[in-house]
Amino acid sequence: MSAAPFFIQPYRFDDPNPDDTGPTLDWHRAIVLDPGEEVLWRGRVTVTGYLTGQPGGQPERRWTLPRCADVTITDRRLAYVCDDWDLARVGGPRHRSVSVVGAPRPRRRPALGGGTRVATGQILWQWPWRLHLLPAPGPQGVLIVCDSMRSNRRPALMLSGGVTADGRELALTIRRTISRFRLTNPDIVELSPRDRDALQLRAGTAQLLDELTDPQRGVALPGGLPVEFVNRDDYYHPAPVQQQWGLAGDGPA
Repeated sequence: MSAAPFFIQPYRFDDPNPDDTGPTLDWHRAIVLDPGEEVLWRGRVTVTGYLTGQPGGQPERRWTLPRCADVTITDRRLAYVCDDWDLARVGGPRHRSVSVVGAPRPRRRPALGGGTRVATGQILWQWPWRLHLLPAPGPQGVLIVCDSMRSNRRPALMLSGGVTADGRELALTIRRTISRFRLTNPDIVELSPRDRDALQLRAGTAQLLDELTDPQRGVALPGGLPVEFVNRDDYYHPAPVQQQWGLAGDGPA
């Protein structure tokens, strides 16, 4: 089985042909940083994958890792590692996503013959489209939503529990980091003058909590590059789980 849910992949240390669709790990199962990459936050949290749909519609929970993952946030990406992971215990269809700026590449194969499995995943900061801090009642956590091609079904990653507390500081860290990344990397994302003004605000000290904590709005992140699903079922598969909260579409933020 080589396919895996979006933003997640099994990791093999003995893979003779490693790909670059996910983070690289060292033999201590820690994220290997790129030259010059700066770590801004680390913690153990619950990681869940969602798909969002029509404005105000109910998002689908597609998978949840069976235990807390080690999450690393840098000035370039969010990456996580989850030990003792079993693909069969992750709900939802088997599928994957790739950035529109690159062609699909093969996934690592899951480890054979038992033993501890390691799952990894990442979101590059050129991808996110909107950020939400979801309050009670309902699922609570920081929801990072990426845009997608040819569909209004958008993949999203939820970080919750663990050391995130109410998620506010983590959400603000992610929002400011994404904004600064885009402002300082014009060769990766294209920004209009209006986009730059919006990102300047989001990169600064303004908290924008009214938008961030409103499940119907969230904070827009201009300049995001869409991801493209490889599997057609990722666009059209019916929702296995309905959650009692909705997300906005392309309205103002």
